[in-house]
Amino acid sequence: MFDLFDSLSPFLQSLLLSLLIGVGGCLLALLVSLVSRLSKRIWLRFFGNLIAAGIIIYTITLILDTAGAVGFVVILGTALTGALSLGSEHVASDLVAGLKLFLTRPFKAGDYVSIAGQAGEVAEVALTYTALLGDDGARIVIRNSDVVVGMIFNYSTRPVYRVEVQIAIPVNQDLEKAIATILGALKDFSPVSADEGCQPGAVCDLVSEGDMLLKVHAYVPAAQDLSVERTRLMVTALQALKQEKIALA
Repeated sequence: MFDLFDSLSPFLQSLLLSLLIGVGGCLLALLVSLVSRLSKRIWLRFFGNLIAAGIIIYTITLILDTAGAVGFVVILGTALTGALSLGSEHVASDLVAGLKLFLTRPFKAGDYVSIAGQAGEVAEVALTYTALLGDDGARIVIRNSDVVVGMIFNYSTRPVYRVEVQIAIPVNQDLEKAIATILGALKDFSPVSADEGCQPGAVCDLVSEGDMLLKVHAYVPAAQDLSVERTRLMVTALQALKQEKIALA
């Protein structure tokens, strides 16, 4: 086997050795990453991913020392992308975004935030994703690369909470008029309604069985009773729709 390797041209020897180093490094990095994911401690996952990234970087260094040719940078990029893409095709960008979140700390576990179009309490901040606990109790997992590219509203810096209700109206009603009516009625719903990121909203979530389901939300001071505020939100929206003679399902 060694005789066969020696019989190859220097270029092929360098190529084969680079590939072997790359595959070995990728597999080792994957093993470390998988083992770290088994831990329930966030800091162990974080350092596990850092070690895996270090292995990849060291693998790149070895390949460059072995290959000694600019053309092998392509092989390195492929190996790195393959190693980081085994769990997700965008893990590399998520890792970078996770490091940015770790350094800047725009929010922490327990904060109530609005990120990437989702709102809820921060349940977990991992290296590649951020998990929220939605208002309905659902766990929402968002890629960190999506978190850092959008606006981040941390309502815990100002103690406010989001309340939400659902209203169904028939599909034969004017949807744009219904939404405009609700938003107009909620303009002064609470003292924080005029603040940036705290404006009330209404969106058509889905259409099913002849009805359009509207999700209506608003923000209220944290000191308020949320169940009372949710009821007040529903009553305000329904009264506005009835005044404009918009039928309800």
